[in-house]
Amino acid sequence: MRVMTWNVRSLRDDADGVARVLRAAAPDVVLVQEAPRLWRWRAANARLARQAGLVVVTGGGPAAGNLLLCSLRVRVVSSREVLLPKRPGLHRRGYVSAVLEVDGRQLSVLGTHLDLDGDARLDSAQRMRAQTYDVIGADVNEEPGGAAWTALSQGLIDVAQGLGPTFSVASPRRRIDGLFVAPTLRPVRVEVLESGPVSDHKPVLAELVWV
Repeated sequence: MRVMTWNVRSLRDDADGVARVLRAAAPDVVLVQEAPRLWRWRAANARLARQAGLVVVTGGGPAAGNLLLCSLRVRVVSSREVLLPKRPGLHRRGYVSAVLEVDGRQLSVLGTHLDLDGDARLDSAQRMRAQTYDVIGADVNEEPGGAAWTALSQGLIDVAQGLGPTFSVASPRRRIDGLFVAPTLRPVRVEVLESGPVSDHKPVLAELVWV
């Protein structure tokens, strides 16, 4: 199965371009950060999914801009959209999670966008890791080795390790977007895609097989 995580910057740069990148990558599961979440967010996310050949599972406004998209070969067993407690002076954060079935096997996934503030970022990561997931895709807003990165990825494999920066597209210097998978999954191929200026983040795409 092909799994992607990507911050699409609310589709402000090039919504059609984001859809083209998604369609070309042909993922089965996409964990999106900064999906539209305000004015007409449902229509914008539905249009993105339709143009990309995917379907909306959950997310958008009720998950603070986190969105889960899937291909038609994925069966949705259950899904959740969660808002985390509002912190004074900071953006509202949240996450999407789901149990999916691919080729007869179930997979638990989580997608999120962590805080700019370090203490809030760590608290959010710890709240989400109160449960176990097979795949986590996130804009962590910090680089590997940070406290929140370590907490969010605990017990999981950082499949994009060593693949270079994901932010920003214009001046790529930092790897702040993570894709973490359980040891029961083996990455066959992992790429940080050169998506062009359709967003300020580069997507991470992994092809995974069950061990």
